[in-house]
Amino acid sequence: MKKLIYILVFIITSCSTSQKVTQLSEQEKELESIKFPKPLHTTIENGAVKKAQFIYPFQRIKASLFCGGHEIALGTPKDGLATVYISSSRHKTEGNIWCEYRFKLGKVEKKIPVAKYSIVNANYPLRKLTVPKKYAKLSDEAIERWKRESAHMEKVYAEVITDHALFDSPFKKPLNSKITAKYGSKRLFNDMKHSWHSGIDFRARIGTKIPSANRGKVILARDHFFTGKTVIIDHGMGILTMYCHLSKFKVVEGDIIPKGGIIALSGNTGRSSGPHLHWGVRVNGHWVNGFTLLNEGI
Repeated sequence: MKKLIYILVFIITSCSTSQKVTQLSEQEKELESIKFPKPLHTTIENGAVKKAQFIYPFQRIKASLFCGGHEIALGTPKDGLATVYISSSRHKTEGNIWCEYRFKLGKVEKKIPVAKYSIVNANYPLRKLTVPKKYAKLSDEAIERWKRESAHMEKVYAEVITDHALFDSPFKKPLNSKITAKYGSKRLFNDMKHSWHSGIDFRARIGTKIPSANRGKVILARDHFFTGKTVIIDHGMGILTMYCHLSKFKVVEGDIIPKGGIIALSGNTGRSSGPHLHWGVRVNGHWVNGFTLLNEGI
């Protein structure tokens, strides 16, 4: 009986090993048959996003795209092309961002470069603001609240949709009003607390209807210490839009909202020096200048 068991185990193991060898051989043949073009070489400002299409020639190989060492939302490649959104950190003012496919053949990791983005420094300005003291010099209670909210936000960011898009048309800015604060500026609150502006501020009287910049899923609709009443929409492909300092919600978490759908009314909640809408855009982990996303179409 033991001998029979040993024979069966040997047969099963041999079949499994044979399948793996065959699969590896097919992947190696596929890799040998692929002719990759020279890597794209272009520029990108720090704090910007650029849409790109990279050749995705893989069939049997499961490859992921990494840019600057971070995995990028690849979506579902079509007709041998992958549409991606490359973002650059506001804080990286020089150097290059290399994009490469990464995959494994057996236990060996392979890397194939597809693009190099040279960073151009946008030279963001300094701006001084005056806000209520509780938002500049935080109490212990405020710090604890901020920590709880930050921990929850990390969970929200970790669950963004990366394998497909929820939108099929270009993004649109939420308001056509005057810009009261540009993206990227260094900020000094009450001459004591340093920060930087991660979005764009639009002039908006309290109660102004706020539309979604594109179709997506509401993944946050809560009142936060710094950003006040806040809505975040997940548009897929690693793209989020944020709407802050609101006075009233018109959606709840989990809602699928169409492009232009009203999500809230503007206000003056949180750390705000006056009524306005703060609009933020996050792409593949970086808060970027939302206007650069508008210029990229779909």
